[in-house]
Amino acid sequence: MSEGMGIGIDLGTANLLVYVEKKGIIFNEPSVVAFDYESGKIVAAGADAHQMIGKAHSKISVVKPLKSGVISDMHAAKELLTYVLKKIENITEKEMGAATVVICCPSEVTRIERDVMKDLAKNMGTTDVFVEEEIKAGALGAGIDIFKAKGVMVVDIGGGSTDVGVLSFGDIVLSKTIRKAGSYVDAELIKQIKKNQKVEIGELTAERCKMDLSDLRESAPVVVNRYAGRDIVIGIPKYVDVSTEDMRDIILPTYEEIVKLIATVLKDTPPELSADIFQNGILLTGGGALIRGVEEFISNRIQVPVRVASNPLTCVAEGTKFLLKNRGNYLVNPLQL
Repeated sequence: MSEGMGIGIDLGTANLLVYVEKKGIIFNEPSVVAFDYESGKIVAAGADAHQMIGKAHSKISVVKPLKSGVISDMHAAKELLTYVLKKIENITEKEMGAATVVICCPSEVTRIERDVMKDLAKNMGTTDVFVEEEIKAGALGAGIDIFKAKGVMVVDIGGGSTDVGVLSFGDIVLSKTIRKAGSYVDAELIKQIKKNQKVEIGELTAERCKMDLSDLRESAPVVVNRYAGRDIVIGIPKYVDVSTEDMRDIILPTYEEIVKLIATVLKDTPPELSADIFQNGILLTGGGALIRGVEEFISNRIQVPVRVASNPLTCVAEGTKFLLKNRGNYLVNPLQL
């Protein structure tokens, strides 16, 4: 590893987290950037740009650089990361050139998608860059010792994708990914309200509704909240009532798909590792792990203990600390360095 600083990047569909060695997580905000159309300069990034979604005028372009866990807009991704590292952390071009960068991604991204992530770091001036799987970093960041001869199952329910993997001896034994996660739920909610109540709500409202009302518990109390949108028939602003039951109609099929994915991975898991997973349980990470009743929901269907990481939103970024320590050496346990 070079003598420069180590930088870990959790480039998520919903949130961008940046870890810098000896400083910790320096940025934890939505993966959104806003540009001025004429000059092309950044006018806002992160939380400030996120608040502009659906509200900006025609002179401002609000962009989400990632879709389904992979980079869909290279320019926007580069500008966002450059903004964070240079403007917020004052990292110089010389420091970037000497830095080692680890970027985390879903386990089933293609070789081309991995190369795009490497190119992103190289475009920022870094030559020492490597791409690692989010489930590996998430397990390390949650304090799990994946370097033992013991099977560990991690389920990362993020914004753009859900990643399920089994780890042992410091690496992934097998994994699978589906493009159903938080952003999918938001989009389905917008479709359902438009179809059933003839009201269109925005992305920010859908996200807030999901966070307020999502509950997988069978005995969950019925809650009804009122949100503002636009009547698609006559075009005027209108309130719409959304209940926990409406939300359940969307999140239940989504999480049933996640359960099917877990079952598929378990079916292909070697017997000795299956025994370990049955004893040690399944670890949930990512924003989708924060939905009420998710542990019980998955555990009842899989018949395996399930627990949510104590830091589900930040564990991937925190795990890059250990990945930077043992880059390319899977015989060394970074938790002991």
